[in-house]
Amino acid sequence: MRQAILDAAIDTFARNPGASLSEIATRAGVGRASLHRHFASRADLIAAASQQCMDEIDAATAEALKDARTARDRLSRMLEAVVPLGDRYQFLVSETVDDESVRKRYEDELDWLAHLVDDLKAEGVIAADAPRSWAVANIDAQVWLAWSEVAAGRLAPAHAADLALRTLLEGLAP
Repeated sequence: MRQAILDAAIDTFARNPGASLSEIATRAGVGRASLHRHFASRADLIAAASQQCMDEIDAATAEALKDARTARDRLSRMLEAVVPLGDRYQFLVSETVDDESVRKRYEDELDWLAHLVDDLKAEGVIAADAPRSWAVANIDAQVWLAWSEVAAGRLAPAHAADLALRTLLEGLAP
């Protein structure tokens, strides 16, 4: 039942980020009392949905990176794997998640990006004098921007991933 509620929450929030817990319970086919037995509050549900989204992003990224040989290839494949997930996760753009475990996971993902930036610099793909934090923030922002554009129907996922890569590499190129 917990997983059904999480799936319903993610699907519902993807269409309506302001959806009520009653809407989510209805979509999951449970009563509000059942929903509250698993998630005491909207914040708890958002935190759990965020964790599930991060799990799915990590799984998609790991699969995409299996045979990547260069940092540039890892960046490209990460974008190709993550951007299409935005139609499900774009609601996270508008949510403030006040959960330490979610915050830690996000920090870990930014740390992974920081190491990728170091590798991109070592390969000469991005300028050595581009501050690491600036490059990480730009990669992260491009993912969020791509998600927003795909969710708004202005770009197809593959096109958004390609535009994000081009923006990053041409904008940060030496």
